[in-house]
Amino acid sequence: MRQAVAVNYVEPLPDASRPPEIRPEEVPPAPPKLHRGEHTAKLIEFPRTIYTPQARTSDLAEPVLDRPRILEAPEIVPPPPALGGMTIEEVAKPEPERRPGVDMPLQSAAIGQRFLAGFIDGTLVFVAVGIFGAIFYRIAGLSLPWLQITEVGAGLLMVCWAAYQYLLIVYSGSTPGLRAMHLQVQRFDGVATTRKLRRARVLCSLLSAVSLGLGYAWHFLDEDRLCWHERVTKTHIAMNPKAQ
Repeated sequence: MRQAVAVNYVEPLPDASRPPEIRPEEVPPAPPKLHRGEHTAKLIEFPRTIYTPQARTSDLAEPVLDRPRILEAPEIVPPPPALGGMTIEEVAKPEPERRPGVDMPLQSAAIGQRFLAGFIDGTLVFVAVGIFGAIFYRIAGLSLPWLQITEVGAGLLMVCWAAYQYLLIVYSGSTPGLRAMHLQVQRFDGVATTRKLRRARVLCSLLSAVSLGLGYAWHFLDEDRLCWHERVTKTHIAMNPKAQ
């Protein structure tokens, strides 16, 4: 009869020539396959600090303010100029004065009213010249051809028109035609004209007429519908405020 005897088991020593067995859970996962054109990002992991601030239960929380304290705000002081220079503060510039007739349009009378005023004055001058010519022809008893009579009458009409404008505009400041249409001669700024300024206006208007009427044709090119003599003397014909 066989008898079992307890013997201590001794694990055999691993063979150095035999490779160690790798368990399935120790096998690292295979890297994902990259397709053509894809790149992997290189991540650098930094170790976390082992220091963590300790919370103190004895510390009091900061007071919560519903509104900011303006009095405690620090005053903002501009930095000093570089290299000891001087600071130039911006000064509000006054608005430049707008010049009437240059920076702002004029309130001149309409061309229709001016034409009617000139028509009334021209009719008075024409009637006066006709009466004077008829009296002279009756007294002198001259028999002149019609062409010569027309030339003399046109010249006399121009001279009487110039004298009419000069005497009434310079010394009276108005004409019957202007008064009938409630118009007057005034400066661009609305101030009443002086006798010297009215004399310059009449002389310049005669120059506008002598130059084949180019001074009056200036009216169609001017933005304020003024003639050349009006633009030079800075006067225009406007509505009389007293008659309105």
